[in-house]
Amino acid sequence: MRDRRGLVKWSISNEQTQDLHCMTSTTLTNGELLVAGQQDDMLVVSLARGAVTRKIANASNIVVLKSLPRSICAGSLLGEVTLRDPRTMKVEQRVQAHTATLSDLDVSGNLLLTCGFSQRQGSLIMDPLVKVYDIRMAVRTLAPIPFPSGPMFLKMHPTLSTTCLVASQTGQFQMCDVSSLIMGSYAAPAQFHQIQTSSYITAMDISSSAQTLVFADGASFVYQYADREDFDVNPYSLPLTTPDIVQPLTTTMKEDSPLSTVGMPYYTDPLLSVWPNNKVYEVGAQPTPIDEEILKNMKTIDFVGYAPNPGNIHRNQRPRKKKTITKKNGPKFRSEQERELLQASNVLVGDDEPQHSGRRSSSVGDVIVADPTVLNMPRYYQRVEIQYSKFGVDDFDFGYYNSTQYGGLETHIRNSYCNSFLQVLFFIKPLRKIAKSHIKIACPKDNCLLCELGFLFRMLEDSKGQNCQATNFLRAFSTIPQASALGLFEPETPNRNLSFSTLMQNFTRFIMEQIHQEANVPSANPLISKALVRDIAIHNKTSEELEVPSTMQQLFGLQTLSQSKCGSCQEEVSRITYPFVVDMLYPKKNDRKSRKRSFTSILKASMYRENQTKAWCAHCHQYQPTTTKKIICGLPGVMLINSGASNSEEALIWRQNGPNTPKSVAQETVNADSDQGSINEDGAANATTANTPSSWLPERFGIYLNGTELVIKALPMGKEIPPEFKGPSETCAIYELSSTILQVQAEEEATHLVSQIKIPETSEADGAPSTPWYLFNDFLVRKIRSEEVFSFKGNWKTPAVLQYTRVDLDTLLDLDVLPSQVDYSLLFEDLTVAQEPNPHPRHQVLTKDEMPKPGTLVAIDAEFVALQQEETEIRSDGTKSLIRPSTLTLARVSVLRGNDGPKEQVPFIDDYIATSEPIVDYLTEFSGIVAGDLDRNQSKYTLVPLKVAYKKLRLLVDLGCIFIGHGLNKDFRIINILVPPEQIIDTVDIYHIRNRQRKISLRFLAWHLLHQDIQSETHDSIEDARTALILYKKYLEYKENGTFGQVLEEIYEAGHKANWLKGSKDPLSRVSSTPQMDALAGSSPLFTTGWPV
Repeated sequence: MRDRRGLVKWSISNEQTQDLHCMTSTTLTNGELLVAGQQDDMLVVSLARGAVTRKIANASNIVVLKSLPRSICAGSLLGEVTLRDPRTMKVEQRVQAHTATLSDLDVSGNLLLTCGFSQRQGSLIMDPLVKVYDIRMAVRTLAPIPFPSGPMFLKMHPTLSTTCLVASQTGQFQMCDVSSLIMGSYAAPAQFHQIQTSSYITAMDISSSAQTLVFADGASFVYQYADREDFDVNPYSLPLTTPDIVQPLTTTMKEDSPLSTVGMPYYTDPLLSVWPNNKVYEVGAQPTPIDEEILKNMKTIDFVGYAPNPGNIHRNQRPRKKKTITKKNGPKFRSEQERELLQASNVLVGDDEPQHSGRRSSSVGDVIVADPTVLNMPRYYQRVEIQYSKFGVDDFDFGYYNSTQYGGLETHIRNSYCNSFLQVLFFIKPLRKIAKSHIKIACPKDNCLLCELGFLFRMLEDSKGQNCQATNFLRAFSTIPQASALGLFEPETPNRNLSFSTLMQNFTRFIMEQIHQEANVPSANPLISKALVRDIAIHNKTSEELEVPSTMQQLFGLQTLSQSKCGSCQEEVSRITYPFVVDMLYPKKNDRKSRKRSFTSILKASMYRENQTKAWCAHCHQYQPTTTKKIICGLPGVMLINSGASNSEEALIWRQNGPNTPKSVAQETVNADSDQGSINEDGAANATTANTPSSWLPERFGIYLNGTELVIKALPMGKEIPPEFKGPSETCAIYELSSTILQVQAEEEATHLVSQIKIPETSEADGAPSTPWYLFNDFLVRKIRSEEVFSFKGNWKTPAVLQYTRVDLDTLLDLDVLPSQVDYSLLFEDLTVAQEPNPHPRHQVLTKDEMPKPGTLVAIDAEFVALQQEETEIRSDGTKSLIRPSTLTLARVSVLRGNDGPKEQVPFIDDYIATSEPIVDYLTEFSGIVAGDLDRNQSKYTLVPLKVAYKKLRLLVDLGCIFIGHGLNKDFRIINILVPPEQIIDTVDIYHIRNRQRKISLRFLAWHLLHQDIQSETHDSIEDARTALILYKKYLEYKENGTFGQVLEEIYEAGHKANWLKGSKDPLSRVSSTPQMDALAGSSPLFTTGWPV
């Protein structure tokens, strides 16, 4: 007996033992082991004592032992199976399974399966059956399992109690279900699999996770089969206990000392001698079947077949089926998953479902323990791309990349490099509350980024792990001229040499200043800093007299006194500024000692600096040498730091210490004269014997102001805070790292940005707070270890932006003073920006008596226009592949009253969306929109900006309205709003049978159920919304009558007969144009969810 480390705990030798064949543990709690073989007695061994405690007589020639909760099964060389009591070891039942010897048996629950040999004419013949017995009371024989090649090995499935793996010595194996044979429903053909072995099989087993099979043969080969690429052997594996590291002896070199005593030199690339522990190679494919026409014309001479070449086969070449090229570890499309669910009948190993990509075997959303100092980039940092099938983006499985409760942001939107910083802003709780408060007031600005941030934050809050888009925010950002002038827009063609790190740092400065200007309005700019409130009360002055900073300056502003002194006239000018970002300034390149400077020293030099330059002097009326000094007067609640590591020299400073520097094998022989290792010209760190700090980037640091002096010091976590940092909050602050934004670049790939965010959480077990780190790589979200955040080894990642937050921030702010009253005036006003709107619109706005309440039914439909055509490519085989779908934007949205009453089906919102972006296709056939409908100078409809229409829908969602429509998921996706599923009633899902792939169009449902011909010429969102509402009311009637299931089957039957067309011969009653029911067309299959018809 050995322990997990391989050390021998005890060993037993007994002279009476002849040839031991099998052993098993008992189900008793005393820890005993049963051992049997070709001796007269069965031995009972105590695991604790390591000795034979007793012997069981009349238990000879036993070759197989299996343990059950209530019995011990023993199979003998004579083909007999005995069931013994685990306490007394007395034989309770006997089964003569085979007339000769027994080769294998296995048990599961109440089933006993055996295989063996029979005695025929003095010879041993392998039985071609697996015998099955029911051992509940008296042993009862059940229907056997046929196995023509002769069963030699049996193994019950670890998770499927009635599934068994059967294998022969020749390498043929099969998975079969015993319950199907018992019930007589085994109609599927047997599926046999052949192992490509040149010897015979000696053993087999199934892993406890049921994800892999293992076979061993007589040639010392092990064959492994699995149902997925990444598999687990055990569901809950325990870590291996590794031996203690033996401290090497001090090497004393002499003239006759062998060279092998010298350690390996420092190296950065893997050595050629580093072979894997086990070599696995792919088994060759089976030969391609020969065409029957060739076999017909074949002539055999001396057992060799000859046939004329038909001309379509190359000489000395064998065709091989090309494997399907798929992205490594990429998800399957949802349509493929549903198709597999419908077609799957037999699965080799595992559950009765095909592999679902919502979770990986090595899950993206789970923590994978990896060395944080690896040179190679982990795969979850790689650039992620959305793959499109013929069904568009809705067919892509985003759940494969995110198993957390936090929503990711999609790519394939221009300027989506902003996603990483938007995620950082979302997890700054005070800013999130400011943005959410801002959307409650009446903001007159059309392209307000703070409004769009508030809308985006609301979506991310409600996402619960679902993917989101920043489409509206990025569209508003692209309309700002200053952003274009600063070069903040991402180029349309990806450039490998583009520095996204520099682009992100410029964007950080711009967006913080832009949000400050938009939030600095009197109605939404309260005093949230408790310290400022106290100052105003002490001075007994108003906020205007004291020049109180804005809300953003109170939260992010680093209060700085900027002093400029003319070198000629000594005129001094001072002013207070509030920069939102600190740009790190590194020492000069020729200063080698600067590479050993700490992060806090460089940060201090970047915040408190003095320089000389030429500037305009108002007193001298000319440019003069001017000394500029910046003095820190106040500390922010949230500090944003631009790392500024734009070249290799600056990035090298981040990689010089801590877990970033690998230890060399030759570390023992290096002369350590200094306390830190030196840096080579190529950037490799020489090994030293000194202990390096945990990370150059501090997890926590403290700042205190001593007059004009600025003191910054790193404070290790878990240690006592020095007394100088325990002063008043106005002069002392302790900051902890909350998030980082990194530029990541794999080999031969374009750069991209990811964010690492520390999210406070509470564990469910003990309620103790925890702060795990999460990686946000666009729509890939997963938990990571903190070591990955503070390690910068390798050239594949470079820090761009850091965010530090005061540990006492919650106590310094009073966010209850932010505006909390929601402005619902948009729902009761008919606003328009059209020059000549229709004086008699088709909708009637809500009155204040009709204020929606939770549960209010509203019918909705939307129409869209294309801003960009889809991108496709024609492959070599002639098939067309979708590279990127067309870019659509909201053009019209109509919302109708849905509750019973006199105004039921009357629209109260019918807004056309004004757009300044060029429209490439109005999609008139599907949208009913024509040129001029969205033009302020030509439109005759109620024309509003996108933000106004969006805010109306946002208000309805927040009020708890229930939205009824057809294909709403795609409508809401393009509108860029996330509606909780409990607030959506989609007729495309109501009138759908789950096990059928086809989803029915609105036009066919209206024709079959309502006898109405809609969408005959063009589309109308009011008509489509009204039709969906009527179909929902019909559904309620059918459900009440109990006939809905029958009606749904009739719809599918009629659709198959009419080929899902409304049928030209059948008379269709067109709906006349009235104020209550318009006869224009509406929704289209182009915008329905799923697979439209």
